[in-house]
Amino acid sequence: MLTFPTQGLGESIVRELKQGQLENGELINRLQQKNPRLTLQGIYKALRALRASGIVFMERKQTMLNIRWLQELDSFTSLAEHAYRDPRAGSGHFLQLQDGDRITYSFKNAVQVDAFWNHVLYILFEALPSLDRWYAYASHCWWLLGRREEELVLRDFMTSRGIKYLFTVGHHTPLDRAIAKDFDNTMSQYHMRDEPLFRGRANFLGIVLNVIGDFVIEAQYDKRTTERLEKFYAEHSNADTETIAALEQLVALPAKIKFSITRSRVKAEKITRSFTKNFHVKSGSGYR
Repeated sequence: MLTFPTQGLGESIVRELKQGQLENGELINRLQQKNPRLTLQGIYKALRALRASGIVFMERKQTMLNIRWLQELDSFTSLAEHAYRDPRAGSGHFLQLQDGDRITYSFKNAVQVDAFWNHVLYILFEALPSLDRWYAYASHCWWLLGRREEELVLRDFMTSRGIKYLFTVGHHTPLDRAIAKDFDNTMSQYHMRDEPLFRGRANFLGIVLNVIGDFVIEAQYDKRTTERLEKFYAEHSNADTETIAALEQLVALPAKIKFSITRSRVKAEKITRSFTKNFHVKSGSGYR
């Protein structure tokens, strides 16, 4: 559950940390400079309360804001803006997209785009409570290896809310087959194609796609990053610790990735029709 620091010392700590993590000694010094009456005992009591609420982490004599709390806070404000804003008013947020509209972003590596992508998904899941399925396509589902913790949290979040996690990949290499165990074939289903989709498009192996209701989310990886991933999957057959560590390093390398969110009922329906036949789901719009 999203919680906010109470007005006073807790809020002051969060404000001091907004520019980045601080050594505990530096944080205490800043707080006491602004309020000399603060005691060391009182500051640590407030820090423990913030940690218990999931607002901060304390590690190795440093304190930092919890990224997940920040994402929840951003999701909350985005959804509140969506609910209260006059629909006739303009907004740069993707929830305000009208049918046929598109918004684009650029990212400098695959980890950055994945973190933002998950952020977008969590917002959409809250904004679309009747959603019953999520379609994904990529040449390889490298996230269940190279971003495993984040991807499993996402999968479990979806399935716990009655949203089916339906993933299609364009290959069936040993590493593609290695993640089949992560799907229960009911709420989470996996389909490996004999050949990748979108072969008529340039750099088609670098296309990653999601469909959520009438939203179509797409990333286009640059050619160099795509070639690195394809080479990695061709050369590795065991999903062992060494392989996963190498993949984690690969996806953190500099890249040029275009990311877009399109709201189009027609486009979403066209894509989902091609995916639905490979899964145990009823045909339809994707809503309960």
